[in-house]
Amino acid sequence: MELTYLRNNKDKYIHVFSCCIPVKGHERGAIYDIQREEIELVPNTMIDFIEYIKNRKVSSVLEEFELDKMAGKYLDFLEKNEFVFYSNTVSFPELSAKSINEDTSVIQFMTITLSEFISNNLDRIISNINDLGVKRLHVHITDQDCMGAIHELLHLLEHSRVTNVSFSMPYQKIDKKLYNNNRLKALYLFNAPKEKVEANNEVTNFFITVSDARMFLPKFNINTVDVNSTAYNIAKNYNLSIYKTVFVDELGKIKFNISDKTSYGNITDSFEEITTGTIKKLSMIWDIKKEDIAPCNICEFRYCCTVTHIPFKTDDGYAVSCNYNPHTAELN
Repeated sequence: MELTYLRNNKDKYIHVFSCCIPVKGHERGAIYDIQREEIELVPNTMIDFIEYIKNRKVSSVLEEFELDKMAGKYLDFLEKNEFVFYSNTVSFPELSAKSINEDTSVIQFMTITLSEFISNNLDRIISNINDLGVKRLHVHITDQDCMGAIHELLHLLEHSRVTNVSFSMPYQKIDKKLYNNNRLKALYLFNAPKEKVEANNEVTNFFITVSDARMFLPKFNINTVDVNSTAYNIAKNYNLSIYKTVFVDELGKIKFNISDKTSYGNITDSFEEITTGTIKKLSMIWDIKKEDIAPCNICEFRYCCTVTHIPFKTDDGYAVSCNYNPHTAELN
């Protein structure tokens, strides 16, 4: 167990990098590397081991676990993956639980379904999107041959605060001129003959075989995981899945997701009505953290999951219905 690098650092203290967050789940754990924006799934025993050895001297750990082969493997894994380091300093400050640079946007991420109603009110809607400070905008289009509509929308957003735009549309030929727009980041083409991913300049094309009816249903998979410092900060203080995130249906109704039966306002309302009425209602649910929601509170993905599940009240607190079971670490 006593490898060369450990022997050379035996008088130093073991520290976990502040950007590496150990999270214990029910069946397994995870280490969030928010600097590299990666997640490593590990046994819960490794999470316990990390908590036990941090800020202790290497020599003390080596002596205690001298005959424990698994402890040796854990130390080797943590060192090789740069989750831990050794220092003469006894302790280092933990990552701040709340950022002083929290985004000031009223709404950060909006998905909107293009329709005749939306098209007829685009000026008001674009104005509200800009005033709300939306950074990421996704537009869902059901019409075939919609390249002209996409060009028009990108033109209307030219002087907006939106920096990340994506579209979903029926499978069709793409106008390559779109790839020159700096705001456009992704195109999702549903009902495609086969699934594939293509990169063109800064735009990623996702060809998916599912129909549009299934695209926005809240469902967990590894692609719904967002590991970075901003996401982790939000998850520690709010509900990452729905914080400053809205879905706007074809009638302009503001909801949390496509399945939401509640309308919290309309995107064509005045900016004052949205900020004083709609946002006040939405924010009451934003504040329900995953730690207070079952089974999220025992899930290893609770600080990085972006699936827009809406928590509902139960006798014991709050809960969601999720297709991922943290008791078994399996998808349903």
